[in-house]
This record gives sequence, structure tokens and C-alpha cells, in this order.
Amino acid sequence: MTTYRLGINTCFAVKRWPEPERWAEITRSELGLDLVQHSLDLVDLDAAAAEIEDQSDRLRAACSDRGLELHSTFTGLAAYSSNLLLHPDQSARDRARYWYRRVMDFTAMCGAQSTGGHLGAFSVSDWTDQERRERLWGELTESLAELAAYARGCGLSCLMAENLAAAREPSTMDMIASLLTEGDALHAPLMLCLDVGHMCVPGTGGDDRDPYAWLAQLGASAPVVQLQQSDGLADHHWPFIPEHNADGIIEAERVLSSLDRSGAAEVALILEVIPPFEQDDDAVLDELRQSCAYWRAALHAHQHG
Repeated sequence: MTTYRLGINTCFAVKRWPEPERWAEITRSELGLDLVQHSLDLVDLDAAAAEIEDQSDRLRAACSDRGLELHSTFTGLAAYSSNLLLHPDQSARDRARYWYRRVMDFTAMCGAQSTGGHLGAFSVSDWTDQERRERLWGELTESLAELAAYARGCGLSCLMAENLAAAREPSTMDMIASLLTEGDALHAPLMLCLDVGHMCVPGTGGDDRDPYAWLAQLGASAPVVQLQQSDGLADHHWPFIPEHNADGIIEAERVLSSLDRSGAAEVALILEVIPPFEQDDDAVLDELRQSCAYWRAALHAHQHG
């Protein structure tokens, strides 16, 4: 049977609790979790080298002092606003590769084992030009091989590609599967971070629209599954509270059963709830507590049922 650990992405803390000590205390004391995926929205990689090292030291200390394991780092909303490795301009793609190398340096510095997330998005012009689309996709695979070699040199266990919610991004099973690699002595493997709320890509159908098909078919390639409640129509990143569970299609037991069928050995279940910035802070905490309770109860029932 698959082994599961429940954790959280620190995206909940962006603009609210940016201090590592504060979100770490919330994660441990308020939510009762001990596993963290750290959002890069909370990291300033443009700072001077000494300041980046200070950020890393503070992050490590906050996790260590509160008994948290820093599982991975992950792209957030800031990086998601960029075309990154699929930008139409070569110079911008080169900078994106350099940015990802800095991400890996920071990840290794703060003691996490992996990183990844949003790889890139085609521009509309490139997406509708078949020759350009194929050339840039080929370059993406070359860039990822280069970054996988850098990740191996940093001592990381893997890079992760996230399935995303727009057609011009890696968003279908075939697109994602074409990027995944097993790795070798010189390259870290490229694996999947599977977001259960991203199966809302316009123009798709069948298994590509079914989160449970993704889990069953690609779960064994996904060391991380990001959890959000969704109605399957948009990328909401809702919490798991009764109001949204009534309308949502993400059911904990179905997620776990699908992963069991995939043959996955070990999966980090990472809550990725992104509250509106204008939402009341106490309400955000309450919804996070409810989400943790929902998944904790489901895991207990699944493991002891």
C-alpha cells in the first residue's frame, strides 16, 4: 500500500505571514503538520548573496526549531506570471534557465530535497505556429536535461514538473509524460507534481479532464500530489470546507484509492490552498484547520478501514 504524509505549501502565508518563524509556528501549532513545501513567492532570489544565505539560514532554523521537515521548494504566483522556459525571446529563456539554477542552489542551501513547478508557457503566437511550437518544445526538453544535470550536482533527489491549467502550458497527460525522465548518474529524474485541481484545461476531454485518471495513471511518477478543492471548471485552490466540498469533485478517499492503484510507493500530500488576499486572516486560519482535519480523518479511515 502507498505510504502517505500530509503537508502544506506555504502559499497560504504569502503577504500574510512572510516571516518563516510565524508560518512555521502556524504550520506546527495551529495545523498540526510537520511537512512543508516552501513557496518561492516567499524567497527573494534577487537579493545579495549574503542576504540569500540569511534567508536560507532563517528558513532552516524556523523549520528545525518547530520540528518541520522542509520537503521541497516550489514556484508560486510570481513565477507563474512569466513564460519562463517557453518565453518567445531567447534571452528571456536563457534567464529562466539561470533563474532555475539559482532556485536549485537555494533549495540545496536550505536543506530541501527537490524543487520545481511551473516550467513555462507558450505565447499565443508561438502556440498557433506549429513549427515554432515544436521547436520550442524541443528546446524545453534540452533545457530540462541541462537543469536535471545541475540538480544532480546540487544533490537534489529530483526536479518536478507541474501539470497546469492552460492549454499553452504542460497540461495534458501526453505533454507531461513526454517530459518525465528516470534520471541517471549525471541527471536527477524529472518527476511530476500532480495538482488535482488543474484538470480544467479548455479544449480537453476524457481522461485529461479526470483527476482520478491522472492519479491512477501517473501517480507512480508523482512524489508530490497537491491538494485543492475544485469543481473541475476552474483553478480555484479552494479549501476543504463543507461549503466547497459540497460543490467540489475532489473526494479524499477517491484520491487515495486512485493513488494506491497507481503503484505509487510514497506520496507527499501537500495542501495548496490559496486564499484571496482580501479574506479575513482568522477565517483563512479556520479554513486551513478544517482542511487539515478533513484530510487527516480521511487518511486515518483509509489506513485503518
